[in-house]
Amino acid sequence: MGNINLDKNKLKNLLHENTCQILKKAYSVKSGHIGGSLSMSQFLLPILDYIENKISLEYKLVLSKGHSSLGLYSIFSLLDINKLPFENYCIKNKNGYHGHTCKNSFAKILASTGSLGHGLPISMGFSYTEKLRGNNAPVICIMGDGELQEGTFWESVLHLFKMDLNIKILIDFNNSVETNTLAIDETIKSFLEIHELNAFSYKDLKKGIELITNHGPEIIIFRTIKTANVKTYESKPQWHAGIPNLIELNDMLDNISVRLED
Repeated sequence: MGNINLDKNKLKNLLHENTCQILKKAYSVKSGHIGGSLSMSQFLLPILDYIENKISLEYKLVLSKGHSSLGLYSIFSLLDINKLPFENYCIKNKNGYHGHTCKNSFAKILASTGSLGHGLPISMGFSYTEKLRGNNAPVICIMGDGELQEGTFWESVLHLFKMDLNIKILIDFNNSVETNTLAIDETIKSFLEIHELNAFSYKDLKKGIELITNHGPEIIIFRTIKTANVKTYESKPQWHAGIPNLIELNDMLDNISVRLED
C-alpha cells in the first residue's frame, strides 16, 4: 500500500467538483439518481483516477447498479476519459445517451445495464472468456447493496472462487436496504476474503486501489452514504431518485463539504 500515492488535496477538490457536476446535471436534465451516484463516486473517482492516470491499467468495467450512471459519466467527464461528452447525458438527439449505463459511451464499459443483479454474471462470463484467451486484464464490477438481495449475486459469487477470475467486485454499501454484511462474510469467507473499507478514509481508499491492482478475485465493500458530502441531505430516501428544484440545488451546492479522513 505504500506504493499507492494519492494527492489528498487534489482528491478532495475532484470530489467537490464531481459533486457539483452531478447535482447541476440532474437539475438541468431533470433526470438521474443523485443519491447513489454521489455515494459511489466517493470510492470510484479516486480508483479510476489512479488506474487511468497513474498506472494506465487495462481493464473492463460493468456498472451493475446502472441507475447510477450519472455518477459514472460525471467521473469520466471530470477525468477526461469518456468517449461521448457529458453534455449529451439524457439529451434526446442522435448523439445523446440514456439515463442508465450505455456501453457506447465508453470503450471499456462491457454492457448497457439497468436492472439490478445482472452485472456480475456478465462480468464473470467476459472474464472467463478472457482467461481462456490468456488475457489477465481485470473486470471491475460495481454493485449496490440492494443487489445483495438478488439470487444472481449469490449464485455467481459461489462459483467465483472456483474459476479464479480476475474480477473486482466493488459494493456501494450506502444502506439503501437493510443488508447484513456479516451474513455475506459468514457465507463467503470460508473460500474468499471480504474486505470492508470506509470510503471516507484516505487510508482505506489506498487499500482499495491496491486490491484492484492485485491479480485475482476480490470483493470490496465500501461503506458509503447516500448523497455523500452534501450536508443535511445525506441518507435521506427522497434523494435516491429525487431531482432538486432551483432553490434546493443552490442550497445543496452551498452545503457541499467533502470528508476525507486520514
